[in-house]
Amino acid sequence: MSERGDAASDGRCWLVDRRPDGSVAGGVSRHIEALEAAGDGPLVRVEAAGFNYKDALACSGHPGVAKALPLVPGIDAAGTLLEAAAGLPAGAPVVVTGNGLGETRPGAFATLLRPPAEAIVPRPPALSARAAMALGTAGLTVLLTLDRLAQAAPPSHRGTRGGEWLVTGASGGVGMVAVAALAAEGRTVVACSRKPAAEPILRALGAAFIAHPDVLSGEPGKPLVRGRWAGVIDTVGGPLLADALRAVLPGGVVAAIGMAGGVDLATTVYPFILRGVTLCGIDAATLPTQAERAALWPRLAELWPRVQDRLPVTTLALDEIGGWAAALLRGEALGRAVVLPAARAERHSINLAGAWERAGDAWRRSFGRPTGVEAGDAIRLVFTAPGHASVTLNGVALPALRGDTPSWSHDVTTLLGERNEISLSTEALPGADMDAVGHVALPNELGRPALEIVSHVVDP
Repeated sequence: MSERGDAASDGRCWLVDRRPDGSVAGGVSRHIEALEAAGDGPLVRVEAAGFNYKDALACSGHPGVAKALPLVPGIDAAGTLLEAAAGLPAGAPVVVTGNGLGETRPGAFATLLRPPAEAIVPRPPALSARAAMALGTAGLTVLLTLDRLAQAAPPSHRGTRGGEWLVTGASGGVGMVAVAALAAEGRTVVACSRKPAAEPILRALGAAFIAHPDVLSGEPGKPLVRGRWAGVIDTVGGPLLADALRAVLPGGVVAAIGMAGGVDLATTVYPFILRGVTLCGIDAATLPTQAERAALWPRLAELWPRVQDRLPVTTLALDEIGGWAAALLRGEALGRAVVLPAARAERHSINLAGAWERAGDAWRRSFGRPTGVEAGDAIRLVFTAPGHASVTLNGVALPALRGDTPSWSHDVTTLLGERNEISLSTEALPGADMDAVGHVALPNELGRPALEIVSHVVDP
């Protein structure tokens, strides 16, 4: 059998489909049927796929993204051509984006992909497949945004570096790349995020200031407030975009590239007719031509060294896609995620159930940094059968424990130091017997905590 035939018969994917009861669910599946449904597009071995907000919506069966079920999500991929296409020889490293992938045709959450030839462009030699997808469509969107805003700015504003630039939803993948790209241009960047865990990361990426979304909603009801923003990159939409528009300086430019905060925009014409503000929409999936995308990737390769040690990138195997999609839709994900379809996840747990201390309504535990963790490994704080409690790690608030879920998990790779302290605040629970040094086991009502070290292995 040919390499193409062997590869197709071994393909696996994350397939989203509708159950008999009408609910939508996803899981790892054989990929041969999806490949056959894709037609005769050139075959690409997927080495990495980006995980975008749109992919999380597709995983939930959102009809605005998942146009028909069953569907393999994933709107972008990096890998190797298995046959010549798009003017490139077999064996060429490529990136594949847009053109209906993960929406109207099988997408990149698979070991194999048959995209249309026009979706394929060369991958710069400086970018590995994982690095390319750490930036992915998020990076393309940011560069398209910067180019569009530069065109929209009045001539007197072009090329200037004055004024503050606001990035909303800055703790997400697009937001973090936008912060880094603006800072690289010499802009003064204000990163808007409600996640305390993101603050040190955003400052490392180049943010001069961190703002909570509530700060932007001052003086409600006024159509205009004191101008502050020379430009805005909004990844959230909804009320936050409306608040940002009220404070844009005369001649300022705003890009709308997300809808996590809502699709409605309640505003007035005043920012546009009294301050000459320009509002631009950015569509990275369908508008850029193949030649334009090919020209953008070398620019992303130039940006990568600036962010590679600062941008949090979570690695996922196929069977971890559902959990990340749910966390992303709940607003609990941080930074970017990359799916390695051919990888398997190996897990090692460190029990944290013992050696807790009680202080009022809080339970505290100290622990050191796990040994044996290698670059690319993820460290997750996990609670099995959680109760109800607020969670703080090294002074950073994490999503609260919820008793209505079988497990709770949060990636804490970027939060851990050599010495760490976790604190759980909850209503008073029955006391527990202390040992000789005043330590107790965490009450079962709060669940069973552990650190989970996750390594991803790709077999040769």
